[in-house]
Amino acid sequence: MDVVIRRAGPSDVPDISRIEDASFASPWSSSEIAKDVADEGAYFAVAETGGVTAAYAEMRMVAGEAQIYNIAVDPASRGRGLGEALMMHMADTARDAGCDVMTLEVRSGNEAAYSLYKKLGFREVGRRKGYYAASGEDAILMDLDLI
Repeated sequence: MDVVIRRAGPSDVPDISRIEDASFASPWSSSEIAKDVADEGAYFAVAETGGVTAAYAEMRMVAGEAQIYNIAVDPASRGRGLGEALMMHMADTARDAGCDVMTLEVRSGNEAAYSLYKKLGFREVGRRKGYYAASGEDAILMDLDLI
């Protein structure tokens, strides 16, 4: 499988929105996504396979820390390693920007994502009880040393 990972631009917003809508119970709106894609303080990346956008991720880097805001893989493209490739790209990008640590939150019921993050070396550092209003699930806080 040939995967191209690149920084997202305004023309990627419809595909990102499509993946967002298919992946989350409370998706971000197209206008929120467009705002973040245009924000120079955010790093938004897309993964393409066969010329089709199949996944995306967003992170912000501040004071040596990178925080993953969102990552999603199109349901039709799951199980092909796109999430792993995209997370490795985000970690490399953060490391290259001088970040020492990467953080994220994951729903306690999202076993596939949790397993991926553990495989990549993330460790659980805390929980926010009932954080996700739509499901009542906890948010598991995780981090990864980048140095």
